Amino acid sequence: MTMPNIQQWFASIDIDRSGELDVNELQRALSLGNLNFGVSDVDQMIRAFDTRGRRRLSFQEFQRLHEFLVNIQSSFEYFDADRSRTLQVNEVQQALRHAGFQLDNPVLAAMMSRHDPDNSGTLTLDEYIRMCLFLQSCVRTFTAFDPQRSGQIRLDFNQWVYAASHVA
Repeated sequence: MTMPNIQQWFASIDIDRSGELDVNELQRALSLGNLNFGVSDVDQMIRAFDTRGRRRLSFQEFQRLHEFLVNIQSSFEYFDADRSRTLQVNEVQQALRHAGFQLDNPVLAAMMSRHDPDNSGTLTLDEYIRMCLFLQSCVRTFTAFDPQRSGQIRLDFNQWVYAASHVA
């Protein structure tokens, strides 16, 4: 989608004409694209891309979310080798590696357990998007505690609770 088209789409879904999208407006927009998420999932999307802490998305933030979702969907389609419209564990691992996440097997198993609610051993597109949003939130929160980018952090209990409350 080109910049003018994204701007037009943003304007058409900004029902209250505030210049920002709230959870209900974004949820409606996603459903038009056949991405049906509950309010808590849409709120997680907003929090992952809201740089101002307002729980609303500006056009620039919406644009980054849109790019993220397009990339996730393309990655999903690319790594769905058998065209089953689901990702097997090995396909999830390949897709996450391609995105820069080197998760060891116990972490991948925990991620699958969390994001595979029907325990099928596979992820649908919606489930994969949720997993990627969770990882996005993890990166954002981890980075806040790792200003030198060392890849390691040390937290006291209060910091851990604070960090955990920011990871959806």
